[in-house]
This record gives sequence, C-alpha cells and structure tokens, in this order.
Amino acid sequence: MELKNVSRYSPDNMPYGHGVQYFKSEDGHDFYESLNLFTKKYKLCIEPDTGIIRSIAKDVSSLYPAGFTVVDVDELPSGVDISGDWLFDGKKVVRRIPTQGERVVKAKFEKAELMQMASIAIAPLQDAVDLDMATEAERAKLVAWKTYRVLLNPVDISKRPDIAWPEAPKKYTSFAQAYKVLEMA
Repeated sequence: MELKNVSRYSPDNMPYGHGVQYFKSEDGHDFYESLNLFTKKYKLCIEPDTGIIRSIAKDVSSLYPAGFTVVDVDELPSGVDISGDWLFDGKKVVRRIPTQGERVVKAKFEKAELMQMASIAIAPLQDAVDLDMATEAERAKLVAWKTYRVLLNPVDISKRPDIAWPEAPKKYTSFAQAYKVLEMA
C-alpha cells in the first residue's frame, strides 16, 4: 500500500471530531479510511522526492504522515533507522549512499563534537593549573588534551570519508608521557 504526498485537510464531514487532524494523499484518499489497507509488518514515512525513511512503525496509525509518502514493507534490514542513511527504493529498504556534500557536513559536526569534548576536558585541568593546584598527572592530561585539540583543528573535513582523525588522549601519568604525544605530532 502507498499513500503519496500526504497532507493535512479539513473534510466536510469530520467523523472523528473537530479536534482531530485529518490527512489525505495527493489522489484524495483519506489516511484514516486507508489504515486497514496497510497489511505488511512495517509502515514507513518516506520523503516523497528521495525515498529517505523518516519514520518507522508497526502500527500505521501511530505515524504522523503530513509531508510524507506512507508505504508498508514486510522486512527491514538489520540496523535500519531514521537517521537519513536508509531509503525505500520502491520495492524494499536499502542503505542510502550519501553525497559528498552530506559527508562533509557530517564530518563538520563530528569535528565540532570532538573539539567540544576536548575543550570540556581542558577547562577544569586548565583551572587547576591556573590556580597552581594541579598535580603532575593533571598537568600531563592538560598537555595531552591541548595537543589533541591542536592536532584536531587543522583536520580537513572535505576529504570525508578518508579523514585521519587524531586519537583522543588516554590516561597519562606523567609529563613525559604527555610530551611524547607532542613529539610525535
């Protein structure tokens, strides 16, 4: 079953009351009147133009179909989700190959998360150093995290998926271990 380009509408007769949202497909089929036509195990809301899956349910009535096409399938591949990495190709659900631009955008967010993680780790260590309250181990951790952040900053995200991300620091017990990371950079 497929309801294409579902949108909200106001029917003349409102069988479920006035406080309910009503939906219909581009060819005029009412969503609620079509519920029993979805007989396969899984129901999907997909983007009408791309087929990208944006919602998955076993009960079609739990979907919010406005702006989507609704289809049903009996099988889903392992790991399928609504992250944008999967699409319905007209017959089955398949992994989607993202564009290079999408890969770069994802890498940009990954890099921002890693930079934030480093900054969060650095802040209390830097405070301890600034207040002359840091242990040798904390000083070593600070050097390691700052080194990591410096190595992360110039990473060229346009090379996605072939990015060589620097390794985040592990536990350092001495300045010597932390400075080895600097020498290797």
